[in-house]
Amino acid sequence: MSKKRPKLESVRIVRARGGGPIRTVIQAVRKIPTGDFPSLKAGRPLPWEGIAERHFVWVCEVDWNVRSFMTQPMRMEFHMSDGSVLIYFPDVERLLASTAIEIVEIKKKEDEARRDPDYSFKLWLARQICVIRGWKFRILSAEKYLAEGHRLANAQLIRMDRFTAVSAEDYIRLGEAFRRTNDMTWGKAVAALSRTDDEWSPDGLARLRALIVRRHVRVDIDRRIAQQTPVALTESAAIQVGK
Repeated sequence: MSKKRPKLESVRIVRARGGGPIRTVIQAVRKIPTGDFPSLKAGRPLPWEGIAERHFVWVCEVDWNVRSFMTQPMRMEFHMSDGSVLIYFPDVERLLASTAIEIVEIKKKEDEARRDPDYSFKLWLARQICVIRGWKFRILSAEKYLAEGHRLANAQLIRMDRFTAVSAEDYIRLGEAFRRTNDMTWGKAVAALSRTDDEWSPDGLARLRALIVRRHVRVDIDRRIAQQTPVALTESAAIQVGK
């Protein structure tokens, strides 16, 4: 027989001052790997708890479909009819390219969230609140999501060059290269950014990866990236170069 639950009477959403994570890995002492990821896209170090969450953060950093994101973004306080208060900390909040807000709960395996009935109830409450606020809510199985295609492998490489300096000259060179062709590829973009017309230039490669994180250039990170992989300017960048 299912456990009878008290009714939800009200909810309070609390965010940290300054818009950063509301909980740090120091405060959340757990027997799992923890750390901070210096995010260019978020503009601050982001705490992560567990390898699955760290890998998901890497994907968010390089995925064009993610405008910005935050780990440990808020605390949800569910005030119940029996006087109890249930606390829930979402793992990640993402602002998507569509301008939708998505709350993501990351689990290593699909059945992990179902093992604890009390925890599952909090997730159910969180989903209801997200629906009311017009947010998306997603329980993500890292084991499945990160194994699909080449998503994690690409993110692991691209994020390494996120802080590479990109100059006005690089933006101009890349814009001119896009004007000259209708089928820009990874190799051509690297050559344009190499400043020496070298498709295999490490410097050009680093600048291209940095521009992907900056959402100036778009590439399908689910595909294996090769020299002939198509790349595109984002809409705002394309307008600037007259594409």
